[in-house]
Amino acid sequence: MSHFTMDLQTVPDAPGRGEAPQPAQHTESAAPPTHGDAPPVGAGGPFGGMGMLLIMFLPMILIIFLLNRSNSKKQRELESKLKKGDRVITSGGIIGRLVEISPNSKYIKLEVTSGVKIEMLKSAIQGLDTGDVAALSKDTSDKTDKDKLENKK
Repeated sequence: MSHFTMDLQTVPDAPGRGEAPQPAQHTESAAPPTHGDAPPVGAGGPFGGMGMLLIMFLPMILIIFLLNRSNSKKQRELESKLKKGDRVITSGGIIGRLVEISPNSKYIKLEVTSGVKIEMLKSAIQGLDTGDVAALSKDTSDKTDKDKLENKK
C-alpha cells in the first residue's frame, strides 16, 4: 500500500481564506490601489458610463425632434391654405364650415349646422373635409328614409 503525503506549503490558499487584509491607510496624496493591468475604477473606456447612454438615446431623441418638426410644418401649411367657406374636420371630430378666419388670429369660427357657430383654435383643424364623411352621412340618411317609406306601406 502506498502512502500519499502532501506538503501543505505548496497548496495555494482558497479565495477568501488566509490572512485578513490589512486596512488601507488613506492619505490625501495616495492613489487608489490598482490590481495589475486593470483600469482604474470608474474608467469604462471611451464610451463608458454616461457616454454609452448618450449613444443609445441620442438617435431616438433626434428622430422624435425631426418628426415633430415635420408635423408642425404640415400644420402651418394647412392653416395658411384655409379660407372662408372650407369644410374642415377638427381634432375633436367636429365637421363644419369656416365662417370667420383671419391670418393674424389664432382663432376661427366654425359653423357646425345652420345658425350654430363655435369658436376654436386654428391648430385644432386636422384637415379639409374631402366629402367622404358627407357621403357617409347622406348614405345613412337615405337608408333611414327608405326604411321609413317601407314601414309606412
